[in-house]
Amino acid sequence: MNVPATFKIVFLVVVAFTFLSFIGQGAMAFFGDAARTEADLSIFQRNFYSACSFGWQAGLGAILGLIGGKVTE
Repeated sequence: MNVPATFKIVFLVVVAFTFLSFIGQGAMAFFGDAARTEADLSIFQRNFYSACSFGWQAGLGAILGLIGGKVTE
């Protein structure tokens, strides 16, 4: 199977984005503020957590979509 260079670049960018989002969310979970409830978090921390959560979930879907699309070719 011949894989074009553009597909490889897009795939690696999506994987990197997914990995960074997952690491960001994990870092906040382990090293974040000592807040006990969501109301104790700052607005920046809530937005960062939401962005990272969406990032790795969307990235995982994109990875599966890219692989599935390449398999059907």
